[in-house]
Amino acid sequence: MTIKSLISNNLVEFSKKSKILEKKEEFYHIEQWRKKRESKSLQIILNAYLRLAVSYARKYKSYGLPLDDLIHEGVLGIMHALEKFDISKDFRLSTYASWWIRASIQDYILKNWSVVKTGSTASQKALFFNLRKIKQQISDVSSDFMGQKEINQVSEMLNVKTFEVQNMESRLSGGDVFLNQKIDNDSENDLMSLLEDERSNPEESFQNFNDGKIKKDFLEKAISTLNDRERTIIKLRKLREKSITLDELGQMLKISKERVRQIETKALEKLKTTIVEISQQNKEFFI
Repeated sequence: MTIKSLISNNLVEFSKKSKILEKKEEFYHIEQWRKKRESKSLQIILNAYLRLAVSYARKYKSYGLPLDDLIHEGVLGIMHALEKFDISKDFRLSTYASWWIRASIQDYILKNWSVVKTGSTASQKALFFNLRKIKQQISDVSSDFMGQKEINQVSEMLNVKTFEVQNMESRLSGGDVFLNQKIDNDSENDLMSLLEDERSNPEESFQNFNDGKIKKDFLEKAISTLNDRERTIIKLRKLREKSITLDELGQMLKISKERVRQIETKALEKLKTTIVEISQQNKEFFI
């Protein structure tokens, strides 16, 4: 069962016709949904509060995202509110759901407004949704960017760091830049052509591969000097992406985990000594 299957496609028009529930009726349907998962009760609640989701969605339509998408996110906020709403406090759902609707819509905007992640912390969220309004109140309208004085004011008003204010202003003013975008109208080159190729050249790649192989050989020679139990412990503790615990190794080897720790320490010392000896014999290779 999806949100779209529960509410009308023409969300705005439908919200105008939706029935407003009495408190007793509202609480009944909330209980029916939470205790019995009655889809009909859920549909009645969502239809009744759709106008609230539409109202909040309209407040955020200036961010350029489809209104219907914002409304659907608002409905998801109502769903979250339903799961956490406490009927015993005798408040109406609308009072509690308003916060969840707004939060759901804001999170959706932050995720979809730009291809670059704009903000996730509480301070970044406050900046994203309040910076433009505050700038209009404190800045010279003829200036594109705030001065240090205005930045400090915003920092104090929203209790955020000044560098966060500067970063957010730059993000909101600059928008997204795509790598296939032309440098200018007179050039055939795009921004991608300006990026430095950080890959190694063929000679460096071969050298890196060769050095890696030599180091691997050194390590294998050093490990071969360990006895079977030492080798098992080192491989399972140090040469795996996810190492095994001392306790698990102790059960496997039928010894205490403290004994495993002692053997591991001794084996590492032996490895270190052996690798130093090998490196001295092959100074031109070992780094």
